[in-house]
Amino acid sequence: MKSILLLALPFCALFAAPAPTPPPTLTLKDGRVFHLKAPPVTDRGRVTFTTLDGKTYSLEQSQVESFVAKPPTPTRVPSTYNPQDSRALGAIARQERAKTGKTTDLSAPRPTARPTKAAHAARTGTAPPARTRTAAHAAATRAAPQRTPTPAPH
Repeated sequence: MKSILLLALPFCALFAAPAPTPPPTLTLKDGRVFHLKAPPVTDRGRVTFTTLDGKTYSLEQSQVESFVAKPPTPTRVPSTYNPQDSRALGAIARQERAKTGKTTDLSAPRPTARPTKAAHAARTGTAPPARTRTAAHAAATRAAPQRTPTPAPH
């Protein structure tokens, strides 16, 4: 058991380590790009730097186009919805209402309560008429044969 943990520990450490930062970059006006070990040194109009390969260069400052010590951190793009995506229609509608400043409750209206017999009697002073089945309806429901489904052949 201990040997498995000892083997898994370095493997987990690989994934837990932060991503390495890219080295500083020096770009010349002719388009060449150098990856540096350390930031360049500027002295009397000359730029001296050492590349990752260990080579040291000294150039005139006018030949250097740019120096980037570390790349800019990417910013997170705000989430927007594609209006062509039919699965996000509700979110698109909310986003559009927010843009125009509309705040409307679009939920379904509450169902109205049906009057009860007691409410009807209190309102009219009489009881509601009783529901009766017609003779034709009663005969049709009694005479209808009960069918059982037959299984389909496979």
